[in-house]
Amino acid sequence: MAVTLFTFWQEDTDRQFFRSPDFRKLKADLVLYGVKYRRDSRKKASQWVVRADTARFYEKKRECRFEGVKIVFMPHTADSVRISARQGRYDFDRGTLQVSGQVVVDGFKDYILYSEKLIYDPATMTIKAPCSVEMVDGSGSRLKGRYMIYYVNQSRLTLASPKAVISGGKTGMN
Repeated sequence: MAVTLFTFWQEDTDRQFFRSPDFRKLKADLVLYGVKYRRDSRKKASQWVVRADTARFYEKKRECRFEGVKIVFMPHTADSVRISARQGRYDFDRGTLQVSGQVVVDGFKDYILYSEKLIYDPATMTIKAPCSVEMVDGSGSRLKGRYMIYYVNQSRLTLASPKAVISGGKTGMN
């Protein structure tokens, strides 16, 4: 039988045996590396799964900040939505999840979506991009808009002020 013991500490406390100045600067209540976090509801399948290089938990702010984040929404369905971004923030009180920095989304039918910021709201089961977005299909055609709302349960997307750029790909005609 193997037993593992863990000790938790406040990062901003002065511990002499931790000599790395980078470690003291983190200021989080708990830091985890190589994280997998599932958001489950009672008696329901997972709503989303987060994988991150780093997760920092802040007890007073009631939030968790992620770096190098990858999220799968509705992982138990064929219509799962996959998101990757440089950073993310989960608000424990509201249940909202926000990602930013080179956001790439796969799973909106045959499109890949690019944006700088996305926000997931569990109350409305929506993923919103409050800034410009670009959607690219397999043929290279692009659809751009000022902002986007994706209704997770309905697999329905709304794009504000859309502009299409159709690719000159092969059409099968000579």
